[in-house]
Amino acid sequence: MNTIKSLSRLMLTVGIMILVISCGRGNFSEKPPIHLNPNMDSQGKYKAQSESNFFVDGASMRTPVEGTVARGQLREDDAYFLGKDAAGDFIMNAPMAITSDMLERGKERYDIYCTACHGVNADGKGKILYYEYPIPPANFHDERIKKLSDGHMFNAISEGWLNMPSLKAQVSVEDRWAIIGYIRSIQQN
Repeated sequence: MNTIKSLSRLMLTVGIMILVISCGRGNFSEKPPIHLNPNMDSQGKYKAQSESNFFVDGASMRTPVEGTVARGQLREDDAYFLGKDAAGDFIMNAPMAITSDMLERGKERYDIYCTACHGVNADGKGKILYYEYPIPPANFHDERIKKLSDGHMFNAISEGWLNMPSLKAQVSVEDRWAIIGYIRSIQQN
């Protein structure tokens, strides 16, 4: 008796599920769908670069209010973000303490972004020399390079220098300082 009840309950459940699933699936209608909250489906909006009758200048896109800074983009510390002091001169030393974790990260980033040109030993003898590069990469053991300020090296990584391209799109600010810390540690050996 229990098996008959459980079997009939199962059949009833399956029947209801089939009925619910088949109600409306695959059925096409010429009538528009029922929208319980039509404001969600038909909101007034402007597409980028479109014309607007609402604003006096006729443009739908508004310019940001002067002084507006995007979230996470406030860069007040020129020493950290530009490698320069308030007067616009390059800072002599990195604006933060160089830790062993930072040196390890700097080595990793150096191996990825710098080794091809500057070489594994930072001697300017990277693989790029096999391709007759017009100006050889800098040898970081050269006295002239050792005397450069950390801010100058940061600027070279950020903006590029001679044949070296800008790496600011690939290497974060923190990683640029880590690379400089790693280069300084190599120069001391």
